Amino acid sequence: MAEIHFKEMELPQDPVFIVGYPRSGTTLLQGLLATQPGIYSLPETHYFNVIEKELSVDADGHILPACLDSVFEKIREKMEFQFDEEEKGIIYRLTEEKKCSSKILFEFIVARFLFPRREQNDLPASFRWLEKTPYHANFLDRIAMFYPAVQILHIVRHPVPAVYSRKRNFPYNKETPVSRLAAHWNHIQQNVERFKEHSPGTVHSLRYEDLVKDPGKELEMITGFLNIPFDAAAISRAGQATRPFILALETWKQADLKKDGTDTNSTYKETITNADAEVVEQIAASRMKTYGYHPYFNTNIKP
Repeated sequence: MAEIHFKEMELPQDPVFIVGYPRSGTTLLQGLLATQPGIYSLPETHYFNVIEKELSVDADGHILPACLDSVFEKIREKMEFQFDEEEKGIIYRLTEEKKCSSKILFEFIVARFLFPRREQNDLPASFRWLEKTPYHANFLDRIAMFYPAVQILHIVRHPVPAVYSRKRNFPYNKETPVSRLAAHWNHIQQNVERFKEHSPGTVHSLRYEDLVKDPGKELEMITGFLNIPFDAAAISRAGQATRPFILALETWKQADLKKDGTDTNSTYKETITNADAEVVEQIAASRMKTYGYHPYFNTNIKP
């Protein structure tokens, strides 16, 4: 099977990447888009923000065998799967022969998830694969080096509920100051905006609030951007389409499925203080204006 991953399953070179600040609706968008014809996705790889950092390479970009054990362990930790011994043997052999680059390893990971669908005759000859890791917003230049024909979907959420959703759902962020999380929200948007400037036509930005309000309208615009067919009736299967991408450790995503794509922005008003909201909004002020956001506690205008 592992040989087939490399030799017979050549991945299309025009993938779609979903990026954005964590807790901004990236999983919802992934599930909706996975209902559309010819789009096939997989769990978050964390490849560019975590796994690739474990690699040691030579001057020509070939992966060195000595780093592979730590790389395999990081893949297991972040993606909850392990390569079998045959697959590991092939990767080791390729590195020893100086034939394994970071791009090849990444595509081996992607193929590892998509290949079972081909075995089941559930993968057409022509398709596009969809990767969703929010933090990959910080690595768009690197992704574009791998895939010049890549298209990026960038989703934004009002910074106040986005920050508090992160504090509530991620144990490692419960004690993180809101100022730091707001600065990270700014940083994500800044990186995407910078990439858009020198790669026009590559990025489509949308707001979480608009997606939950009218998913059909937003998805129709997205499929137009991607130049793929739009199947409005398929949207109702988004929850079912999302389940295969959720790992056991991602309990917050499992809880999100029960919300059925409803707007949860207002649910944080009972726990967010005015002072904290002001801190977030002062830091994010200029970009809030860019994306049409108003103060969170403005009672006249829903954020």
